Amino acid sequence: MKNYIETLNSQIQEYYKILSPEGIPEFLNEYIETPRMQKQAQISTTCGTIYSQMFKNVFWYSSLAHSIGVALIVWNFTKDKKQTLAGLFHDIATPAFKHAVDFMNGDYETQESTEELTTYMIKESQEIMELLERDGITVEEVEDYHKYPIADNDTPQLSSDRLEYTLANNLGAVFADWDLEEIREIYQNIEIRNQ
Repeated sequence: MKNYIETLNSQIQEYYKILSPEGIPEFLNEYIETPRMQKQAQISTTCGTIYSQMFKNVFWYSSLAHSIGVALIVWNFTKDKKQTLAGLFHDIATPAFKHAVDFMNGDYETQESTEELTTYMIKESQEIMELLERDGITVEEVEDYHKYPIADNDTPQLSSDRLEYTLANNLGAVFADWDLEEIREIYQNIEIRNQ
């Protein structure tokens, strides 16, 4: 049986190889395959624009695909399981239409209102909790990606979350302005100064 990443189109799979040249760590696949994470595969990252003719979306790009991309960026630069999982879980509570809901909640600037249920979503997943226990990781260490600067920083600083959106959106999730080689060139020239 194929895992989630193997079901993605080849362009996204190649993109992931850029984000994590050493491959996807096995522990990450186990978390990705949990039912709680799999529900994010049905939510588009485009906040509903995929349903409009105004954008030239090339492929479906889910909240789960985005979260995996964030986790792979964090893993690539840190090799730290806790920070990587915090990146993976950062949108676990995201509803349909993603940040459009933050706008409805009056949180259009920080876009964090949809993160309020993150801890609940993690704790209510028996599969995730079993994996965390096996790995010796507490919920408190992975429930808030904001505490890890590599995962999230306030603008104008760069964060894995915004970097992933930028790369994936330009690959085809929204605009299709860059190809894989352009993304590789950008990504390989990123240097982490402070963690």
